[in-house]
Amino acid sequence: MSSAMRAVLIRERAAELGIDGIGICDAGPLAGTGASIRAAVETGLIPPEEAPGERALARMATPTLHLKSARSVICAYEAYPARKPVQINRLHGVVAPYTRANYYKDLKVKLQELSAFIRERFGSRTKAFSCYVTLAEKPLARKAGLGFYGKNGVIITRRHGSCVVLGEILTDLELDPDPPMEADCGSCRICMEACPTGAIPEPQRINRNRCIQFLSGRRRTVPMDIREMWDDRLYGCSTCQDVCPYNMDRDPVDRDVAFGRVGKTLAIEDVLTMDDAGFEARFEDNQIGRREPAILKRNALLAAAHSGAEALLPPVIGLTRDPDPMIRRHALWAAWRMLGPASGALLRMALGAEEEPEIIAELKTLLDGDGGVG
Repeated sequence: MSSAMRAVLIRERAAELGIDGIGICDAGPLAGTGASIRAAVETGLIPPEEAPGERALARMATPTLHLKSARSVICAYEAYPARKPVQINRLHGVVAPYTRANYYKDLKVKLQELSAFIRERFGSRTKAFSCYVTLAEKPLARKAGLGFYGKNGVIITRRHGSCVVLGEILTDLELDPDPPMEADCGSCRICMEACPTGAIPEPQRINRNRCIQFLSGRRRTVPMDIREMWDDRLYGCSTCQDVCPYNMDRDPVDRDVAFGRVGKTLAIEDVLTMDDAGFEARFEDNQIGRREPAILKRNALLAAAHSGAEALLPPVIGLTRDPDPMIRRHALWAAWRMLGPASGALLRMALGAEEEPEIIAELKTLLDGDGGVG
């Protein structure tokens, strides 16, 4: 059987399984991937603590380091619903569309079924991935013709825009590769201009230090000016995708995924008062569950600060005495933003008890009335 016919049969089976897009490329090293990541680290776009080492970089750019006999990579995507939630009140925070359910796991289950088909039909070896951080999924998707890079650094597909999750199958089966997609963003800069924090300084160059999507999943102090732009986000940010013209005319998606279902919004108070056991139970099978509970709680404090809801003041004030400095710091800022001048007594009391130099400096800034700058 020819490699072209094998590819046809694989695509037919993928469609039967509900996989939205398939592209094929060879398993050779991804030229330029390591250099691009190193440049982003050197220019400060990727924080030093997030920088992969040379061994990790090699694994990201070399599929055969994951499956030694690999000759082809079958790249795949699953589209997810991306409608904006209708906010009934400000007591809820918004979850970014890509993580309202575990679409990655849903895709991986399908890829595992496709892998089984390939092994049984062709007698070849396979290895399936999805949301696998040690394999450079976006460069592979581009190489396999699934899509092209948008100026916001995400892969844009022809049928479903950028609202997709990616996955791969490495196989020792030789398959005819697909050509890269001949498309780009042209002169459009809508995503760059819409980013609330200016995190896209150049096309396809993302400053993670200012990207709300990145910050929402990391244990970090959110800079004060970015806190002011946080709005009702509870986890993730999709602004650059919300405004992308390629996402306006995408094929409709009505996919109900059972894995890790979270929903479009969550009650902010529930997150603020949630203990670790509750967090693990609520997000057990979702990507959010891979993060520290304190990270989501910090995000909820920022969403509470933007809510204008007096009902959220008691849990916010309660967290101003939290033993975790990250929680305490953001809770004090949230109380300051919600209470205005009336927060003075609370901040002075906190200042008298605080031992963390950075929090002491921030409290003094807030008490001096310059808390929106930093």
